[in-house]
Amino acid sequence: MTRTWDATFGGVPNFDLEVQSRSSGRIWVNISTIVFDNSRTGRRLFVRLAHNVDQRHRNEELLNRMIEGARQFVSLSENATNHAPVAPLSDQERRILTLFAEGSDPASIARTLDISAQTLRNHLHHINRKLRTHNRLEAVTHAQRRGLID
Repeated sequence: MTRTWDATFGGVPNFDLEVQSRSSGRIWVNISTIVFDNSRTGRRLFVRLAHNVDQRHRNEELLNRMIEGARQFVSLSENATNHAPVAPLSDQERRILTLFAEGSDPASIARTLDISAQTLRNHLHHINRKLRTHNRLEAVTHAQRRGLID
């Protein structure tokens, strides 16, 4: 009677091995071992099978490099801030941005804060310079995103 074992029945497990090929350089092969046990003669026969798994290894290596690149990319975006550094805004500048965010027009803001239209323009100029913005809408949007105003 001849019995056969392989890795699924408690035999020798299969494994991948990188080998030197005559024609294509180094390749990966999967080595499986089959053991034939002849109970009549008491002899065992070991058969090794090699299966080319080079493309699978290349795909796994490429996938691992892509995953590592993605991890590095995510790490960069988590560590970096999305905003340019800003100079601190004064209380008056924050009040002005808050009023603009609420939809007030320049004339009503000047009246509410008891300042002239020119003083309001000066404040807006300083706000834009500090926030590195170009207009009041952009300043309000950036201030809200940065949590400088509610």
